Amino acid sequence: MVDRNRKKKGWTALIAAAVTLSTVLSACSGGKEPASASNAPSDGDPITISFETSVYAEEPHKKAIDALIAKYNETHPNVTIKVHGTDYENYWDKLTTEILAGTQGDIVQVYPENIATYNALQSGGTFVNLDEKIQASGLEDKLVGQELSKVDGSYYALSNYAWGSTGIFYSKSMFEAAGIDPASIQTMDDFKEAAIQLGGVKDGQYGFSSVIGTHPFIASEWYRLLARPVSGGIYFPDGEAGPYEADRINVNSAPNVWAAEWWQDLIKNPQATPPGTRDKKVSREMFWNGQAGMMMDGPWFIGMTKERDEVLMDDLGLMPQPSVEYEGQTYKPNPHNYPIVSMISKDSKHPDEAWEFLEWMTSREAQQIIAGSGMIPSSKEYAESEEYKTENPLAAQFFDFQENVYAPAVMDPPIPELGSLSQILINAVQEMFVGMKDAKTALDSAAEQMKDTMH
Repeated sequence: MVDRNRKKKGWTALIAAAVTLSTVLSACSGGKEPASASNAPSDGDPITISFETSVYAEEPHKKAIDALIAKYNETHPNVTIKVHGTDYENYWDKLTTEILAGTQGDIVQVYPENIATYNALQSGGTFVNLDEKIQASGLEDKLVGQELSKVDGSYYALSNYAWGSTGIFYSKSMFEAAGIDPASIQTMDDFKEAAIQLGGVKDGQYGFSSVIGTHPFIASEWYRLLARPVSGGIYFPDGEAGPYEADRINVNSAPNVWAAEWWQDLIKNPQATPPGTRDKKVSREMFWNGQAGMMMDGPWFIGMTKERDEVLMDDLGLMPQPSVEYEGQTYKPNPHNYPIVSMISKDSKHPDEAWEFLEWMTSREAQQIIAGSGMIPSSKEYAESEEYKTENPLAAQFFDFQENVYAPAVMDPPIPELGSLSQILINAVQEMFVGMKDAKTALDSAAEQMKDTMH
């Protein structure tokens, strides 16, 4: 873990330095202009577009993306779309290196909270401003999460792939064996009791397969299930709202400290959670293998489960994230909305052709293919259709959660410093949940580091 943290701290410093340099240089120049469409080849000339994504390493996404490209090539045989990337954990460092070297893909898929950080790594911005294209396309209000794809009031990404929120998946057979009614789990305290009860059925069985290790999910599971609902924000208060200033850092607020102590009590229970589940892959395997009765995940897990073994689908149940009771009040869950969005590099030689492919991905035929990824397609019209709901009944429950159970989603702050703030949080959480360091001490230290970053 020490070597891993040293590497991540190095990348945090590199990103911060690159952002600072970019700010200085952009003050001295107008920045780069997008590649001219006049340089694009004429119709029929062979071209290659590189497509960079963090999800291609997962089999359901690989199948969906390969099928998308095959369908697109039926009408655009001259366009070769070359997919590259790596697994989620290593993708972001790799993308940083490529942007600093100017070798990033023509198309780059990220999440909305990543846009500002990576756009700031090159002087004048890394990616093409898409305002005119998106407004001319008529898609501005037709895609889930499109409103999240702005930096300083302008669009830099198209929400053209899929989205998801999170809930609690559970094993129907394990709940039945433990005598637990999933409808009885309304609060996080109910959730904790159920986890302990599930783990007490037999040796080697646990209630909740949480991530306790070096993976970033060690932080995200805690704050998405527990801390953010009661505190309003991990980094900043009021739903991670601005102004994004040092004196508004919220990580060591009383509700966040309470939430960390609550989580420590959960994960140190030998029945509730397995020890040292180092990453989400291990967590998922424990659930599939019947070693854990519950896990937190999104609709993509449905596709992963089908791919793993379709027989497992008969035992797969889903419930919303529980509410949180704190100091006499009940707080609704407010999990992220996770749209995967696509940007076009300013270094691309074929920006118009890249846009044409991205715009086609919002079509009904493309969205039908994307549904096979296990996530919820970004087109509101298609995702709300009876066709989609009939074919994807489990995933469609997330619509009900969003509308009737969850509070408005709280997203990470869309600022260039997010990468640095996130790594500070991960380091503090590892101290609390692996090393069991005093929560207030760890979060006070994180707050000071975050303030230094904002200064």
